[in-house]
Amino acid sequence: MIFNRRVPSWIRVAYYYDSIGGFLYGIFYGFSIAFFPIIARRIGATPVQMALLSIFPFTGALFTLYWAHISGKRKKMAFVVGTKRIARVILFLMAFASKPWVFLVILFFYWFFEYAGTPAYGGIMKDIYPEEHRGKAMGYVRVELALASILSTYLCGMLLDVVSYRLVFPLGAMVGIIAINFFRKIPIKSDESMEFSKERFSPFMIRDVWREDRRFFRYSMIFFLYGFSFLVTVPLYPIFLIDYLQISNAVAGKLASLFSIFWLVSYLFWGEYIDRKSPLKALCIIFGLSAMVPLFYFLAYDLWLVALASAFSGITAGGVELAQLNYLTRIAGKREVQKYWGINYSTMGVRGIIAPFLGVALMKLIGIRWTFFLSFFFIFIAFLLLSILREELESKAKT
Repeated sequence: MIFNRRVPSWIRVAYYYDSIGGFLYGIFYGFSIAFFPIIARRIGATPVQMALLSIFPFTGALFTLYWAHISGKRKKMAFVVGTKRIARVILFLMAFASKPWVFLVILFFYWFFEYAGTPAYGGIMKDIYPEEHRGKAMGYVRVELALASILSTYLCGMLLDVVSYRLVFPLGAMVGIIAINFFRKIPIKSDESMEFSKERFSPFMIRDVWREDRRFFRYSMIFFLYGFSFLVTVPLYPIFLIDYLQISNAVAGKLASLFSIFWLVSYLFWGEYIDRKSPLKALCIIFGLSAMVPLFYFLAYDLWLVALASAFSGITAGGVELAQLNYLTRIAGKREVQKYWGINYSTMGVRGIIAPFLGVALMKLIGIRWTFFLSFFFIFIAFLLLSILREELESKAKT
């Protein structure tokens, strides 16, 4: 789409369909996913139910090691498209979700199937984009995705003040299905001549990979600390915005749009930076910036620092996605990338299931603001540890 001429001609067809799918996904995101937590709280979800809502994406991620194994026995594109279609069809049931528990059950199954295709998606990205252009190409796609989400979240915030989410969310799901139909048009040469894996599934696969690749093990542990510390506060942000600052849906939409603006900028910046420098160096900077998000909430008594937190969250969200995907696709071989990606998301599932409940417990024990401060402190520790790892790996590479 917009950046067609900025990518090499030999990857332009793949980029074209990837970018159209990304733009439509941005609309889908703005008319559904962006408002799941806000609407859940509006219809009476308790703090515990908010924590459940926060862990659902990670419950889906918990099974990605198994999905990585299953997708290794099938064509990657067919697997991605099939699982994501099922996920988005499930959102049509939002038309009947008038109570919090129904709302939560629908989202559980949505995230379960949405994440099933994630390892195969990582394999597709490694196939269609060469290493030296992958960061930029993926960044450009996500800029277009962010442009769509900026407009759609803003419009949806106002629309939800006058129209029921029971109509809006199914509309978003319809756009999401159209998005995946465009994505499936990307030609995947490895699917045409693939060798199906005969390896049996074993949960001990994680242990074996970590033993063989200690660099990946250390990275995984540091990223676990970062992700866990960040996720502790995820269910607390909508509670803080609604219960403490008492914002409207329209204001929530504006904050989401602000996030999307910086999310857009982040893809332009980090895509170029990752290809020019390295994914690990990018992650170090991102960890440091991410620590500021819970710190701003800790200090916030009005919308100004919350708006600043939204900006920092946007500038890091795009970067952490691009950097970790590019790092894993660089250190893993073609046959191993889905396995590495499955391990990465499975560990994300573990921390995502535990951290939000711990966040709610800490909110009751020490208060919501001090929970934000603890999150800041441990993200900063992760930043220091990753900086040490990067320096060690760079010094080894030079010798």
